[in-house]
Amino acid sequence: MDLEYHYQDLYETSIKKIKADDYQIDTLIHDPTDKRFGITLLIRPSEEVKHNIQKFLKHLKTIDPNQYYYENSDIHITVMSIISCYNGFNLDQIDISKYIEVIKKSIIEQPLLEIEFKGVTASPSCIMLKGFMKNNSLNAIRDNLRIHFKNSSLEQS
Repeated sequence: MDLEYHYQDLYETSIKKIKADDYQIDTLIHDPTDKRFGITLLIRPSEEVKHNIQKFLKHLKTIDPNQYYYENSDIHITVMSIISCYNGFNLDQIDISKYIEVIKKSIIEQPLLEIEFKGVTASPSCIMLKGFMKNNSLNAIRDNLRIHFKNSSLEQS
C-alpha cells in the first residue's frame, strides 16, 4: 500500500469524524490511578529529531495550549504493539525473557533504519507526524515479529 495514500485516507476520514464531534479523548491521560498497561516495541528518535518536533509543537501550543503534547521522553516511533494496553495487565503475568527472546530473533542483521518525517496527519484521537521509510528494514522487522509471535504461545494482540 502507498504510505502517502494511507496517511491521506486516515486524515480525510479523521477530519470528517472530528467535524462531526466523533473524536476520542483520553480522560485518563493525567490520572494517577490509570491501570492500563501493555507492551509496545518502539524506537526513540535522535535528540535532533526530538528538538525539531518540539519546535513544531511549540507552534501548535500557541494555537491550542490546552491540548496534551508529548514531552521528549514520550516521543517515539511504534514498531509494534505486542500486547495492547488494558486495565489490569501486569508484567508479573508474563515471562518477559520469552518476549525478549522472540524480539531478538525478529531483529534483522544490521538494521539501518532510515525514516524521513514530512508532514502531519490526524486520527480521531491525535495528530501524528508522517514518517516515510527510505528502505525496508522496519517492515522486515515488523514482518518477523508477526511471524515469530504468531508461532509462539505468548500473550499478544
